[in-house]
Amino acid sequence: MPGVIVTPIVRQFRALAPEVNVQVLHTAPTDQVDYLLDGRVDVCFVRLPLPVDTFEIVPLFPEPRVAALSDEHPLAQAQTVHITELTPYRLLQDSADVPEWRGTDFDAVAARNRPETERPTSIEESLEAVASGTGFIVVPAGLAGFYRRPDIRYVQLAGVAPRMVALAYAKNRKMPSIDQFARIVIAALGSA
Repeated sequence: MPGVIVTPIVRQFRALAPEVNVQVLHTAPTDQVDYLLDGRVDVCFVRLPLPVDTFEIVPLFPEPRVAALSDEHPLAQAQTVHITELTPYRLLQDSADVPEWRGTDFDAVAARNRPETERPTSIEESLEAVASGTGFIVVPAGLAGFYRRPDIRYVQLAGVAPRMVALAYAKNRKMPSIDQFARIVIAALGSA
C-alpha cells in the first residue's frame, strides 16, 4: 500500500523464514481488498475501514490525514487547516471517505454539471484535478509522502479522524508463516 515502508519487515521475515517465497506487491488504496479476496496476496497492509468483514485485522497505528491542495490554493501555505475552512471548496472524492465533511459536496455539484465533472477514479487522476485547481482531496499522510508533486501542497488537517493502518489477511487462511509475519509487524510498527 502506498505510504507504508515494509522493506525492513520483509528482510527480517525472509531471514527467519527462508523457506517461504516472499513477493512484495504494491496495491492502490482502491484495490487493497481485491488483492486479499482473490488470493493475489496472503497478507496486506491496509487502511481501515475495510468494506467486508471476512478478514483478520491487526490494527497497527493511527495515521493522520492531510488535505491535498493546488500550490496556488489560498490555503496552500497554511501549516494546518481545519476541515471547516475548506467548506467553500469542492471535495473531489466521495464524501463518505471524509465523514466530517460538511462543505460543497462533490456528488451534488457533479449531478448538476455532468459529464464535465465526473469524479476522478484513481489517486493520480485526483491529484491531477487538485493540481489544476478543480478542488481538493483528503488523503492519509503516508500516501501524501508517496505521491509528491511540485504543484500540490499537502497541509495538515484538523477536525478529521486519523485512518488506522492495519495488517489484514483472510480469516480462512491459517498459516504459521502469516502468524510469524504478523508478530514481526507488531514488533516493528506496534499494535494499536
